Amino acid sequence: MSSAINPYDEHAEFYVQFVDRGLASEDGRSPLFTTLLDCLGDQLRDARVCDLCCGEGYVGRRLLDHGVREVVGIDLSSKLIEVAKRRANAPGLSYRVEDAQELRSVADAEFDVVVCHMAMMDVADHKRLFASVRRVLARDRPFVFSLLHPCFMPPCHATEAPPLILDGVGLPVAVSVQRYATEGHWNSGGDGVRGRMGAYHRKLSTYINDLLASGFALERLEEPLADGDVRIGLAAEVPPFLLIAAQAV
Repeated sequence: MSSAINPYDEHAEFYVQFVDRGLASEDGRSPLFTTLLDCLGDQLRDARVCDLCCGEGYVGRRLLDHGVREVVGIDLSSKLIEVAKRRANAPGLSYRVEDAQELRSVADAEFDVVVCHMAMMDVADHKRLFASVRRVLARDRPFVFSLLHPCFMPPCHATEAPPLILDGVGLPVAVSVQRYATEGHWNSGGDGVRGRMGAYHRKLSTYINDLLASGFALERLEEPLADGDVRIGLAAEVPPFLLIAAQAV
């Protein structure tokens, strides 16, 4: 993950365990990852892919099963890159420690595809990242990124401003959106990822307008629902994720 202050080195072990629990529970059928693959389609075939803010590398390992030629994982956390290298299971995977906002080690138009999966909310300066991605991405090629949905997962606090409204028996019936217009870093105060490392919140319009200004054309917006075969109640109505697909122009 990428930011001026990198909490993922401090919390690398916790983050890897968090990722592993999620991968174990989804049984390879994550609607979010499936949507990412659908947005990329045939553009993955024989592509050189940058897995930006790659963490422990699970996205790149999966992409090798979908026709890509090579995946280069980039992350600011040296500890997570060490884990990614240990878990690399194919010669087409390589990793480097690098700031996603700069990409100084990457040549212009070096990649055919850039993905940033569930990490944009960990980036302090998204505009610098967008500009760097545009530089290293070949013209007319895709940039796809996913993140916590900024409209439904805005700044919250576990005790002072809890994100969910519960009914009389404790079941979630609504999402409480109290600080959507307040952009910047926030911390949930809980014991999960956002309580330990926080996140950067931006309005949806901020992401889209800054993406367009950085030299991209918008291709698709997708709002996958939560993982799982059975979705009921709030989980069937409120998407926790947002996926944005763009093309370098």
